Amino acid sequence: MMSIRQKFRGKLAAKQAAAQGGDVNNKNKVVVLTVIATIVAATVPVIGMLWLSRQAVIDSEHERLTRYAESVVDRAEATFQNTQRALKSMSPLLLFPCSDEHIAQMRLIAVNSGAIEEMGYYEYGQLKCTSWDRRAQALRRPQPEAVFTTADGVGVALEQASYISDGPSMMSIQYGAHAALVHRERFVDVVLEDGVHVVLARNGFGLVAQYGMPIASGMAGRALRGVGNQDFDGFFVSTISRDGWTAAAIIDGQHVVETMTGEQRWFLPVGVLLALGLVMLVLRVSQARLSPLADLQLAVRKKEFIVFYQPIIELASGRCIGAEALIRWRRPDGSIVRPDLFVPLAEESGLILPMTDQVIAAVVEELGDTLRADRALHVAVNVAAHDIKTGRIIDVVSQTLAGTDIRTEQLWMEATERGCMDIASARVTLARARELGHSMALDDFGTGYSNLQYLQGLPMDALKIDKSFVSTIGTGAATSAVIDHIIAMAKSLNLFIVAEGVETLEQAAYLGQHGVDFAQGWLFAKPLPANQFIDFYRATLADYGTGPQSIRSDRTDLASTSLNA
Repeated sequence: MMSIRQKFRGKLAAKQAAAQGGDVNNKNKVVVLTVIATIVAATVPVIGMLWLSRQAVIDSEHERLTRYAESVVDRAEATFQNTQRALKSMSPLLLFPCSDEHIAQMRLIAVNSGAIEEMGYYEYGQLKCTSWDRRAQALRRPQPEAVFTTADGVGVALEQASYISDGPSMMSIQYGAHAALVHRERFVDVVLEDGVHVVLARNGFGLVAQYGMPIASGMAGRALRGVGNQDFDGFFVSTISRDGWTAAAIIDGQHVVETMTGEQRWFLPVGVLLALGLVMLVLRVSQARLSPLADLQLAVRKKEFIVFYQPIIELASGRCIGAEALIRWRRPDGSIVRPDLFVPLAEESGLILPMTDQVIAAVVEELGDTLRADRALHVAVNVAAHDIKTGRIIDVVSQTLAGTDIRTEQLWMEATERGCMDIASARVTLARARELGHSMALDDFGTGYSNLQYLQGLPMDALKIDKSFVSTIGTGAATSAVIDHIIAMAKSLNLFIVAEGVETLEQAAYLGQHGVDFAQGWLFAKPLPANQFIDFYRATLADYGTGPQSIRSDRTDLASTSLNA
């Protein structure tokens, strides 16, 4: 049957594999997002500039067409007003109707007006004479239903045959007994560029005239029905309505496309340059995001770190007297990253400082009630070399503990050689910490060449034997005797001794027999979340005095529920 320890290790391996799998999944997500973002960055600016160039050309064309429509309305209104004035000038003249003088005067006005082709005089609805001759055959005025009348009494008929020839019909403008015939094209007589067509209508009455490029049947009517800028059937249209007239200017969209191609020669390079810039930015950001340091920086900002607590057992009694706070990185997907994968980078980059602050805050929040209830209970926190050198950690701890009623003696600080501490600066910080009541421990003793120098030069309270030496107990290895020398050295310096990585009863018994005070390791429990650690701690109080063997056998199931080692 598989042993409990084998089950533990199997679960640990599975969880570590899951954590690594979570890292791979996160990286894959970043890669996928980078590819998508790169495609977007490469295409959107180019498409955007093409769209902007199209809009710029269309807007420019509509502005141009609007100017044409405006000029047509101006031309139509000017022609209409000039004709009205000419007609009204005849009324005050006391000339015998259709006399030579009367006909000469009408002829003179027609010649000088620039718009009027012919003038006529009516009596009782019958044409009596024109600006060119007297009528031998009567010609009636247009029927009333074919005439609309302006507010100042001017009548207008859109269709009137010439008085003297068989030419195209003209517009008849009537005032009193006189009428003036004007070619309808006069109302749209403006200079047009190639490809433009203009249309004019009198509001409420109908189409007056149009000219320019050929357009499809019905296009003029559609253009006059709306006001503003319109695009339909491949044509661009701008329509305005004022002073009783509605005018539209029309251009074939193909002409606009040709113009657009020229505009895009200027916009497209800008889009390409923007795309290159955005692609470089995306690649730079993604590269940074894929780097372990950037990943760690983001985790610090988002406070993705949690704390597990490794119980510390008093070997003489089997009672849990404290815990070492161990930082863990929990990804948003719930996976846990092993400390050995990020702590060295955090120490190298300086991110270990805000991470340490988060650990201290978590200890106070999660174990505050338990620490206040048992003043003998303590929690040990690993402190970076930079914090020990500068003393920053003292202020952080003081601010965090302020008002919590947690004693300074209950928060131990552990220093390690990994950061290569400066002895002189560290001595000042450690002395100040001890004055405030904190106990100081030297972690991972025996793994670095400067350990002895630290012991001689720094005020320490405890020494933690690294698990690499504990694991040699009972193995007959050449280094197994080293642990005896470490224990002897610690005793000579009156230091508490904590053994790390205790996994077997044989190791625990050996350490107890040689005077080691405390131990931590899988024999007792793996690192536990706060709630499980509190349960474990309370259970050891119930078993107080039964020794490490009973603690190990009774607490194994509880410890196995931990997420990580």
